[in-house]
This record gives sequence, C-alpha cells and structure tokens, in this order.
Amino acid sequence: NYFQKTPFLSHTEKYNFCQQRYYLFIDDGNLISAAIVYSLRLDILTFIKLKSPVKMNIVGIPCSVSSKGIFGNNSAIDTLKKHIYEVEKGFVLVLNLEEKLLTGSYASGSTLPTVIMSNNFNTWEEYGASLRSGYRRRLKQINQVNDDLRFGKIHCSEFTEEMYHQYLEVYKKSSEKLEKLSLDFFKNLPSDFMLTVCFKNNKVIGWNISLANQNTYYFFLGGIDYKKNKTYNTYLRLLTVIIKDGIENKAKYIELGQTAEIPKMRMGGELSLRYMEAHHNNFIFNRLLRLFGTLLEYKRKLENTNALKNKNP
Repeated sequence: NYFQKTPFLSHTEKYNFCQQRYYLFIDDGNLISAAIVYSLRLDILTFIKLKSPVKMNIVGIPCSVSSKGIFGNNSAIDTLKKHIYEVEKGFVLVLNLEEKLLTGSYASGSTLPTVIMSNNFNTWEEYGASLRSGYRRRLKQINQVNDDLRFGKIHCSEFTEEMYHQYLEVYKKSSEKLEKLSLDFFKNLPSDFMLTVCFKNNKVIGWNISLANQNTYYFFLGGIDYKKNKTYNTYLRLLTVIIKDGIENKAKYIELGQTAEIPKMRMGGELSLRYMEAHHNNFIFNRLLRLFGTLLEYKRKLENTNALKNKNP
C-alpha cells in the first residue's frame, strides 16, 4: 500500500530518520518479499505502562501507521523474517502482522488493532440512516450546528507550530508511544495528504490528516486542543469528517487507525486485529522473551458495538 512505497518511505528517511534499512527477497529476478527495519529506543513494556527503555530494531513503517513492515508472498515473508533475525543484532520487533502465529520459536502476541469501516454507502445521509437509533442520535449530537466552528481543508505545507503543539498533546497522552515526529515531517508531507482543520473563531482547536489511496481512505494523524475538546466535541467532529470524506471519495474501506477504538466502533468501524513477533539474537534473552512475551502484548478486550443495523447484535 501507499505507506510501503518509495515516495512515502523517502519522506520518512528525510524527516524521521531512524537508521532505516530495507531487505529484499528476490527469486529469479522477481521481487517476492520486502521489509523495512528501523531503530528506536522505546519502552518494551509500554502496554503495561512500565518504564523499560530498550533499543529496538522494528520491522514496520517508521511513522505509527497500522500497515505492516514486511510483505509479499507468505512463505517468502517467513524466509525473509528469519534472515532479518540472523542479520539484525539485539532486539527485533515485528509489528502489525495480520495473522497470529500458531506455533513457533518466537515470542508473539497481540498489538494495537486498527479500526476499519466497510463503505457500503453512497451518501452521508445513507450512512446516518444505517446506524442504530442510539448511535444515530449520538452522531447528530456530535455534529450539532455551532456558528463558532468552521472546518477547512488546506495543504500540509500550511501546517503550523500551533498544530504541532496539539500533536504533542496527543502524543504525551498516548500510552502506546512509538516515534515522536517533527514539525517538518508534517509540513513536508507529499501532496497526496490532506489537512483538515477545525477553527473556533479563526483559532485552531483541532485537526487531522487524511489520505485517499487506491480503494482506501486513511485517517493518518491528528492533534487536539484538549481544553476545548469536551466543549466542542472536536475529536469526534473531526472523526465524522473522515467518514464523510471517505464516503464522498467512494472509498471501499475507511481506515480509522489504531487507538480510540470505542468511539470509532460507535460510528460503525470494526476491529481488524494486528499481531507482533519478538526475537533476540542472544539465545538466553530470546528464551526469556518466549517465557514472558505476554507482558509485551496489548491486552485490552473490546467487544464490537454493532452500531450498524445490518450487523447482528
């Protein structure tokens, strides 16, 4: 997908450099699998909120998206992954795998799921009518007319310091921190990305960045003035804008991203599970990972809200 391709990866190299390197599996001149690896010092026990900084070699996209960092032919992925474990020294974490390992010699488990909505709607009105009554009423409350608020779409080159501080507010509140991106990362995003801003009397109180690519409309990243959020439902209003834009773009899927799963499911999104795998090239450490791997997992249990009428309760 878009995040696994050269233009976006070149952007991350330039504006979020973390020793990115790339592995290619070529068979008889054909590329059958590839992987992106980068290095960061992160808390290995982040999901149980315990300070545990470790240098990690992460197989993933270097900017907190749900796309996986190793892809291609399934059997080739396994071969390439083993090669990475042999070459990379220290701790290796493979993020956002779409299938759970049944058995193996590596620690594995759940990581943050992403929330995806199948777009079966021709219009915003059709979407609203498809929600069960309680969720439809909630949607109307979120989007109550407020003359103080204005939404605008601008190019990411107009990203400001004020918006960046709002991104940092979200980052600081997150219990699942990965890399902290720079202002220049946002300001220089490729032209494919769209910045939607919520203004109150011409002052920015929240924003998000979205991307339409192939058959999917993506929520990418966002920022919020938390002092105004409760009063104006800024986050939820911006979330509904993503859904509306996805419907208008005729996307087959609207990917609402990881974190804040419950409000996204209340709007009709469904969980798409993601898994991770961990390895250390030291035999003893690798064995410890396997024994205590459940401490690395994301354990929050979420039940689907069944917000849409056509879904069974």
